[in-house]
Amino acid sequence: MNNAIWRIDTDYLAAYTEDSGIMARIRRYYPDIEPIARYYRDGKRIAIQYRVPNRRKRSMRRILGVDVALE
Repeated sequence: MNNAIWRIDTDYLAAYTEDSGIMARIRRYYPDIEPIARYYRDGKRIAIQYRVPNRRKRSMRRILGVDVALE
């Protein structure tokens, strides 16, 4: 599965995941993280991109398994 995180601006990061388990955890436990894009192939969702507040950077790095955020 592909996971990535990068900076959008000074207040927010973007997080991308193709893992449906991670998508469910974000939806369930992090109401302040909003989806900003959904990616589909043949009518089936394959990935979601999220807008993540700076205060959640550490949590997202842990959940996504990404060592370094692309800055």
